[in-house]
Amino acid sequence: MVTGDPIKYLQLAAELRRGIRGGNWPPGSRLPTEVQLAAAHGLSVNTVRRALEVLAGEGSVERRQGAGTFARSVPPPPVGRRRIAVVLPERDWYFPPVIAGIEAAAARTRTTIDGHTTGYADRGWDRLTRLVDRLAGAEGLLIAHPGPADAADTARTRLLRELPVPYVLLERAPAGIGDPSEHVSTDHAGGVYLALAHLAGLGHHDVALVCRTDAAPSRGISTGFTEGAAALGLRVTARLDWPSTTDCESFAEVLAAQPPFADAVLGSVLGSGATGLICFGDMEGSALLAAALRAGVRIPGDLALVSCEDRHAATEQVPLTSVAPEKFRLGSLGLETLLRRIDEPDAELRQVWLRPRLTVRASCGAQAANPS
Repeated sequence: MVTGDPIKYLQLAAELRRGIRGGNWPPGSRLPTEVQLAAAHGLSVNTVRRALEVLAGEGSVERRQGAGTFARSVPPPPVGRRRIAVVLPERDWYFPPVIAGIEAAAARTRTTIDGHTTGYADRGWDRLTRLVDRLAGAEGLLIAHPGPADAADTARTRLLRELPVPYVLLERAPAGIGDPSEHVSTDHAGGVYLALAHLAGLGHHDVALVCRTDAAPSRGISTGFTEGAAALGLRVTARLDWPSTTDCESFAEVLAAQPPFADAVLGSVLGSGATGLICFGDMEGSALLAAALRAGVRIPGDLALVSCEDRHAATEQVPLTSVAPEKFRLGSLGLETLLRRIDEPDAELRQVWLRPRLTVRASCGAQAANPS
């Protein structure tokens, strides 16, 4: 299902999985060390570690403290007894680890996955509307719809609630308090609270936010920042919210491609007196980090930086502290929830929020006292 996946740790996980399945490492045998794998594949140890975490999460390997990583038996790709459709906006940016989690759960449950992508925004909704008629042969649907849909957006919420098969939303909360849609989503608000609490513990009491306004995580990040700052007694000195001009990544692309714009955004943050900054995602965090280094701003001495994603934060010149969604687990749990709905139509509803982890790196200058 993952085609042209650009994320190196997932590519390595897939290669190691094939090696285990093909007998290069029989069940019970010890895999090379992280350092050996890094040298053999030209990757960082951190990338290797993330690949092994994926394999451990799906049960392909067992990690033994002080002993190493050991292969476990991996069932061959099954001929599925069930057929499930998975509809996502894209498969190459945010969602590859989610897809890996879905595929791992599908292997365990002998489920066949039919994958589809829609794109984002209005064009994505148009494609989703046309795609619905092709889902009749599927027993159920895992779906991350093209963008925010709330109770006021009646046409789009009706489309979701009138789907012809059982469905579970992925990384998309129900549209309102009366929406019975099952979902498995990241608790972005809770993740931002963890970041603010960590900043406060380091003595940063003046904080700012740089956020998009029209991407799916925007509401949770915004709510977490507002409520978290109030709960922790922090002073919000700047809040810079921008809509995306063409798609969910364009604001970040503008920051990255136009240094004067990034410099101006950073100037607004610093001019407000903030010493702690929460960024929507890695792209925003990376662009503002680059602006800070151009300006001679010390990270984290003058400004502590946190990104609300963990896609490439570890590879920055100053590695970024990140609120890291549990994407692999989210995909796996999403499929398990859907299969439960198919098998038990009268079971109670599941509306699941997964709290992200705070991964502390050099952009905050200290390790978390209580890793989340």
